[in-house]
Amino acid sequence: MAVAAVDPEALTAAALTDFGGDPTVIIAIGKAAAAMCRGAHRALGPVTGVCVTDTPGTVPDGIELLIGDHPIPGDASFEAGARALEVARSASGRCVALISGGGSALCEQPLPGVDRSYLQQVNTLLLGGGASIEETNLVRRHLSAIKCGGIARAVSGPLETYVLSDVGGAGPGVVASGPTIPTSADPQAAKALMKRFGIPIPDAVWDVMSQRPADTPPSTNVTVLADGRVAAEAVADAAREDGLQSRISKGWIAGPLETALDQFFAGSGSGVTIATGEPTVDVRGAGAGGRNSHAALLAAARLRGQESLFASFATDGIDGRSDSAGAIVDGTTVDRGGDPEDSLRNFDSARYLDDTGDLIRTGPTGTNVADLWVLWRS
Repeated sequence: MAVAAVDPEALTAAALTDFGGDPTVIIAIGKAAAAMCRGAHRALGPVTGVCVTDTPGTVPDGIELLIGDHPIPGDASFEAGARALEVARSASGRCVALISGGGSALCEQPLPGVDRSYLQQVNTLLLGGGASIEETNLVRRHLSAIKCGGIARAVSGPLETYVLSDVGGAGPGVVASGPTIPTSADPQAAKALMKRFGIPIPDAVWDVMSQRPADTPPSTNVTVLADGRVAAEAVADAAREDGLQSRISKGWIAGPLETALDQFFAGSGSGVTIATGEPTVDVRGAGAGGRNSHAALLAAARLRGQESLFASFATDGIDGRSDSAGAIVDGTTVDRGGDPEDSLRNFDSARYLDDTGDLIRTGPTGTNVADLWVLWRS
């Protein structure tokens, strides 16, 4: 029910129903881009443009489908970024941007003076070092020709932006690093973050960062179609229909995962407690796992011997380096597996939970509104 509540095709079609029948150029970027393109076609009829996403899928005739790399931008991402900029520059008349999470890696093009390999190194060190999405995007937007309004600056005509958000309260400009939503440059803050995460800054790169002027937002309207809160409310409603007391945690799951889990458990009670967001992890080891399986295994240790359930899953169906979306654990999980501490140390939680039968595999869902945590206590 959570994924159905944030169905990108239905949400986009509903938002564009009264948009009018003029020819429209679509620029769609993110994990939900293909479904959003289908929604635009349902509402507008024939459309042209480009769709950059993570998995092959069906898009309307007239839409060019490009598959980028994730979570680190690769050659396909750079080719997709160059093509998206070409489509934006050549668009005549009205342009509609359909933006969803994951677009930061899937669609990329460095600013002149920044090497592709350097951009990849920056992404690897930030993501693996536990940087938040806001911190990661602060650095990215000083190095990228796509992010921080790059697509918007390339468009000459009217522009509308529709966002399926995976960042909650951080604002739509953080989703996919804001390809149509400029944010003022702050090179000193970006420099401080890069130093904190051990990222070297060559002189040529610093010249690019420090010379980037503050952006003036182009004329664009931004509509947020849904975020994780909508998915959480769907879970809460389903629990109530089953006669269970349910509540949604205030705020957004953020910060170091273990601290966020402490806060979540402290704010829970009997019945069902739900939270949405995206905590950070400092990856160690080469195991198979992600944020959600890691959270689930940590929670399983806390629930040992209790009549309780905890679920953690990525709404896009992809949890880090595993082939799962996350896991559902209970008070017996750690008694059915091996050494949970060893799995946690090596970031190998998905393998552990696969052995216990607690892993959830959905495959890519076609949407993306961050992660969901659900705790049931009797």
